[in-house]
Amino acid sequence: MKPSTKAALMSALLFPGLGQLLVYKRAVRACLFLIPAACALLFLLAGAITAANAIAEGIVAGTVPLDPAIILQQIEGTDPNGNGNLAGFVLIAAWLASIVDALLNRG
Repeated sequence: MKPSTKAALMSALLFPGLGQLLVYKRAVRACLFLIPAACALLFLLAGAITAANAIAEGIVAGTVPLDPAIILQQIEGTDPNGNGNLAGFVLIAAWLASIVDALLNRG
């Protein structure tokens, strides 16, 4: 298997930048993909955990009924500023860019 294919698969299937780090041994280039992707993923996970905890506490306290439609409304209202959309875009962009970079890299 060609190194570019191996690096692209690692970046595509594991995490952005891992192909650059493990196959090409280019830590700085890998960090260009790893750091933004990791920050975006952590932001999304933190928001999801916070929202899940708030909804679960509401259900336990009885303020949120155990109705899927109402719970869905609660979930949809957890990111009014759209920051999750931006973080999702950063994560996807870093992922795709790392795959393309690995495929185009010949070193």
